Amino acid sequence: MRGFCSFIAIAALLTFAVVPVHAQAPVETFVQQSIDRGVAILKNTSLDAAARQKQVGELLGQVLDTRKMAIFMLGAAREKTSSADLDLYVDAYKAFTLATYESQLDGYGGQTLKVTGSIERAPGDYIVNVALLDPATPNDPSPVPISFRVADEGSGKFAVVDAGIAGIWLGLAQQADFSGYLSQHGNSVQALGTHLQEATAKLSGPAGAH
Repeated sequence: MRGFCSFIAIAALLTFAVVPVHAQAPVETFVQQSIDRGVAILKNTSLDAAARQKQVGELLGQVLDTRKMAIFMLGAAREKTSSADLDLYVDAYKAFTLATYESQLDGYGGQTLKVTGSIERAPGDYIVNVALLDPATPNDPSPVPISFRVADEGSGKFAVVDAGIAGIWLGLAQQADFSGYLSQHGNSVQALGTHLQEATAKLSGPAGAH
């Protein structure tokens, strides 16, 4: 796989602060509050690296719907996968996703995200648009546009299921990565899950730790 660099946009939920510019819809408030909670963890100097990673992982587990994300990544392979193999893969995907985000915690450089609005694509399916503002270029007339796809999961709960940078949706890029792996391994979702477990171990080990 190509290293899954596409995670950087969703990781922005934890490493960038939001500057609201208008009365926010509930889905926008969810994004802002998620970011604010993440920033509070990152700025808490009383936490050591292990405690910070633990708290970030717990927050991400609440913010992301990793099951929906994992199943989307499988594409057509989902239909031929047993429930047992699917559950094991979903667990492996979640662990890999959280380990990937946690490994990027040192990337915060004072950037901010400014919410610019949101749209409802379909009932319960939202796009929250933000602009990435870099303190190194405060007068940039064309800040990088980032979008978060957010699902309304009922009872007032929202969850992030994808993100895009400059119109390129990262879930589709990761799905292509997974599809390439599956095509080389007999469309075995079990093999993909094992591969993710191995990748997670590398991220979580001494070489991947920060």
